[in-house]
Amino acid sequence: MSFRRFLYLAADDCAERTHSLRRIDMSRLFFRPSTSSETEQAQPTPLDASGGAGADLPAIKDGGLLPAPAIHVRHPLVKQMRHSIDFVLFEDKVNWRENKVVAMDNLGRALMCYPEAEHPAAVVGALPSMASSKFAPFAVTVGGSLYVMSEYPERPNASGKCRSFEVLAGDDDHRLFKNCEEWRWHPLAPPPSVYGPRGDDASSSVESHAVVAGAHIVVSNRAAAPRAYSFDTVARKWSTAGHWALPFTGAAAYVPEHKLWFGISSLDDGDRFCAADLVASPGSDKMRPPELHGFWKEYVEPPPEWSLERSYAVHLGSCRFCVVRFFEVASAIHVCPVTNEYHRLCPGLQAVFTGVEVDNPCGDQLRVLRHKSERYKLDAPVDYRIV
Repeated sequence: MSFRRFLYLAADDCAERTHSLRRIDMSRLFFRPSTSSETEQAQPTPLDASGGAGADLPAIKDGGLLPAPAIHVRHPLVKQMRHSIDFVLFEDKVNWRENKVVAMDNLGRALMCYPEAEHPAAVVGALPSMASSKFAPFAVTVGGSLYVMSEYPERPNASGKCRSFEVLAGDDDHRLFKNCEEWRWHPLAPPPSVYGPRGDDASSSVESHAVVAGAHIVVSNRAAAPRAYSFDTVARKWSTAGHWALPFTGAAAYVPEHKLWFGISSLDDGDRFCAADLVASPGSDKMRPPELHGFWKEYVEPPPEWSLERSYAVHLGSCRFCVVRFFEVASAIHVCPVTNEYHRLCPGLQAVFTGVEVDNPCGDQLRVLRHKSERYKLDAPVDYRIV
């Protein structure tokens, strides 16, 4: 897998009713390999679980103004009534320059966006509409197809049609926008976890997902009685992977160089970057419970006016990740004299992008290195997501 140079920042400006996609250059977050003539060059810092070697958030370099949007989505997807648009990555595993982004609105209409296009005329192409819109969708790429699922799967409707899970598949020449009409959405059965014993919703959300063994999509939640389910993309069948939850929040990415999955931990540890092994049991559809291999924190504990809102760990290839943290930062802190509780006033929003690299120089123990960090001040009323 080649090094993915750009990460995409999606913004939903409710006031302006516009949706934009910006490219954040990842090459700025990593030191160049040093040579004998560059002994004074700054080097990455090994991290530990406590964050003691991490970055001091308020002191991180200000990245300045955000890059201009590479793509704007306005009408006809956004009309007089309030519409939402979600962006998901359609990843090219071989060449990041062929990465695409699919935009979907809450009526099921879809666009194929190409943020790396050299010519503006090739930036966007219309896709067929989905069988149904998706609420809070996430997506994974398996082979040459894009699988999109709602974080809150629903039961099939009265006619037996499934609404929560679809795959976008096309012909072999899908990289050309003139062939967007050749793509088709195909509804798939949702994971069985949405059904209780009497048809009630037993576990109403998918809180973590990963691709395992190249062709299986594993999903789980952190319910009182957690279960993980595996979808075989070849047989198009669900099976129970185990009575446990993935130890991640959101997506986990497989790093073949270390034969491990990495992401943001779902355990009660401050959303640390973590690694785990997801292994199938020999001769069975089930998987062994995940085995954790380490936790790391790339920043020191911030002052009380900084409150962590959301985290992402995006695999860039070549054992490198970008860890993105969104913080609400209060311009003032009031301490109640009765309860001694903190009350935050006038929050702003800060996004911190940090380049980290995973290696094992001794061959038996993982090491995570922090490279550079950049910080951007964002407009608080705007909803931001990482794609």
